[in-house]
Amino acid sequence: MPIACLLIPFLTFVQSEPVGEPSPGTEIVHPVDKALMVYVPSGKFIMGMDKDEADEIAKKLGYKDYHQIAAEEWFPRRHARTDGFFIDKYEVTNERWGMFVASGYEPADKRKKMPDEKLPGEYALYPVVRVFWAEAQAYANWSGKQLPSEEEWEKAARGTDGRWFPWGNDLPTEEHGVFVELKTDKPTHYRVVGSRPKGVSIYGCLDMAGNVYEWTRSWHEPYPNNPERERLLSYMGHKNGCLRGGSFYHARHAYICAKRFGFEPTETYYHVGLRTVWSPPEGFFDSPAFKKASSAVAMRKTELEKLRAKANLESPSYF
Repeated sequence: MPIACLLIPFLTFVQSEPVGEPSPGTEIVHPVDKALMVYVPSGKFIMGMDKDEADEIAKKLGYKDYHQIAAEEWFPRRHARTDGFFIDKYEVTNERWGMFVASGYEPADKRKKMPDEKLPGEYALYPVVRVFWAEAQAYANWSGKQLPSEEEWEKAARGTDGRWFPWGNDLPTEEHGVFVELKTDKPTHYRVVGSRPKGVSIYGCLDMAGNVYEWTRSWHEPYPNNPERERLLSYMGHKNGCLRGGSFYHARHAYICAKRFGFEPTETYYHVGLRTVWSPPEGFFDSPAFKKASSAVAMRKTELEKLRAKANLESPSYF
């Protein structure tokens, strides 16, 4: 699919632009890993959910109540704040992970993170998978970026209006993301990044719901002032790293922007990947570096179009 098809106008965005910041969704190319990145402005947003809202969405998805989807982990609904940041438009791909490995990185775990290619580049734009938390952090360090905090990730997915899903409050369809079979929760398989443009977030991020889970830099622990905190501490805390976004493998409730999930740092699977963020330094938007990063966008999109044209659209179900 041509990259141009993914440039959906964000006409519903109503937050005014903070002084000195570019428009929401402004794109750059990161100089190290060639990631297309989009800008999320500073300011407040709605994070988490309360009991009534969680119960409403659980029932609309066909569950008995919010406990069936572990929505108590999302409590309370509140205003949170972030500084402005850039976030990867797409999940980290095999192409970008290959740059990291070519730089000299040697993973301790030798399991393959991408399938063997019969034709060069046929899986370049699939998300890299089977990534451990420390490996995700190592990639972020190499590229001069970070894994997102839960606050950054949720804001990039949800915007400022408290929507349930990146695209709004309409329930998921197969056009919104690479999901499980929505009627049965049967796993499917991952796809080329950005292949479901109707699931775009208000800032221009793709696959914030579905395809593969994405590591954050946060621990999977109860939020402050959670009314069910004591019960949650039986399994949450400084034990598991927090992942976001759901995957082609997990159930249909995993695509809610507030949904949280946790794995031990030594745990990963074939539906676990990553996405990174970058905080621009003071004065960046008036600098030659910003002009250079912005002017590189058109060429990078052309490169991605060529890779997309080579992509094997039949996902490697054996992997």
